[in-house]
Amino acid sequence: MKLLQTLLLLLPISIWSQSIAVDSLDAYISKLVNEYDIPGLAIGVIHKDSVIFKKGYGYTSLEQGLAIDTKTVFPILSCTKAFTAAGVGILVDEGKLNWDDKVIKHLPEFKLSDPWITKEIRISDLLAHRSGLRAFDGDLLWYGTNHTTQEVIEKIQYYPIKSSFRLDFNYNNVMYLVAGRIIEKVSGLSLDEFLKTKIFDVLGMQSSSAKYSELVKSSKYVRPHIADKPIVPVSLDNAVAAGGINSSIEDMLLWLQMCLNEGTLSKKVVISQNNFETMTSPKIPLDNQGAGSYGFGWYIDYDDSQKVLYHGGGMPGYKSMVTFYPEHGIGIVVLTNKITMINEGLVTMISSYLIQPELTDWSENRKYFTYFNYSWDNPQSIQIAPNIPTDFQRYEGLYEDKVYGQAQVKMVNSDAILELLPSKDNLSGKLYYLDKLRFKIKFKDPFLPLGEVVFEIDENLNIIGFRLDVPNDDFNFDNLNFWK
Repeated sequence: MKLLQTLLLLLPISIWSQSIAVDSLDAYISKLVNEYDIPGLAIGVIHKDSVIFKKGYGYTSLEQGLAIDTKTVFPILSCTKAFTAAGVGILVDEGKLNWDDKVIKHLPEFKLSDPWITKEIRISDLLAHRSGLRAFDGDLLWYGTNHTTQEVIEKIQYYPIKSSFRLDFNYNNVMYLVAGRIIEKVSGLSLDEFLKTKIFDVLGMQSSSAKYSELVKSSKYVRPHIADKPIVPVSLDNAVAAGGINSSIEDMLLWLQMCLNEGTLSKKVVISQNNFETMTSPKIPLDNQGAGSYGFGWYIDYDDSQKVLYHGGGMPGYKSMVTFYPEHGIGIVVLTNKITMINEGLVTMISSYLIQPELTDWSENRKYFTYFNYSWDNPQSIQIAPNIPTDFQRYEGLYEDKVYGQAQVKMVNSDAILELLPSKDNLSGKLYYLDKLRFKIKFKDPFLPLGEVVFEIDENLNIIGFRLDVPNDDFNFDNLNFWK
């Protein structure tokens, strides 16, 4: 409370009505970063055509890391989707395609499980998440796997359509991979090269890239953290269009200035105003309750009747948030190397002050940070003895899910191991015996909770397959069925 009273004295309302009391904001963010054990954070704020605040906090790694500044490179994750949508808009400007072109016009080999949807689905459907697939269907095909982007796209045809085409919003990363493949096919460039030449170079985003190798070769890139330990980042080279861009606060502020100017920065046109408006206008409601909508690569909502566009991103140990309020000329980007709600809290707090400083009490800012316990940063410990049944050889062997790929159950020294071979660096782990058909599993990937492996038997009690039960909000393990 003493801190808040002190900051209140340092923060005259008249200053907020003009800009930000930089020293006070800086001190408060530093306090939050320390209080909530954020390894590293970088933030940038635009107000009325000017960058009014930008700074880095903490370190790239808690193990021999470097201090973070505004040039430190972070993965921006699903904030990439707005760049992919802009890429389509650029090709529309060039007369090479249209938003409502059928996907099969450009990718005649493309298939979904429903033949009619395959024939009718448009580029606009891909970008608005209205394909009929479930949210996150297909993510296990690319997450940490050796599958190429093209292989992921080919495999999505085997996933059932479980929602209403064009009526239901279901966030689906693989559909953005399809949009990225269309960009490559039409432009004749790889997606990373297209993004570089058509967006990064035009805006002067010198630290930005769309390759894992470009991320990790930088001495300034941040390591993701789970449970206060740095982990190895997952490569998104096979999912670039959905989340593969790496960038810095300096570069993202250029991107946001372009967005606030509806496609133009310093007289350089990235995308026409007309097509930028197409991207940022509602295409599908998020639900039946009127809780916002989605455009192309942007969520769209209204805060006291003022339009706000935003997108977040998350991967193990990383979090990103990009937001802009076009009527108020406000743009905010927050990048962290730990998953918490600090990104959203800072965006809401700062935008509230800039929009209505006279109605906002600085001492109320705690309300923006009430969900800090919301975190994928609590890996569960194993409480079961790792006993191995004497007949474990009946479980051993090679299994296959015909879409995902192979898995292997085996003994390694004295441990029972399950490996999902396309992603064995992440999705492998020790098995802990529960009963004759069930084992607990803790994958190497610290992002995932404890799961269960449930084996199937035939009429002769022989093991013939298994399925996985891994309760989480991001990956649909129920799509996997492995058979010996």
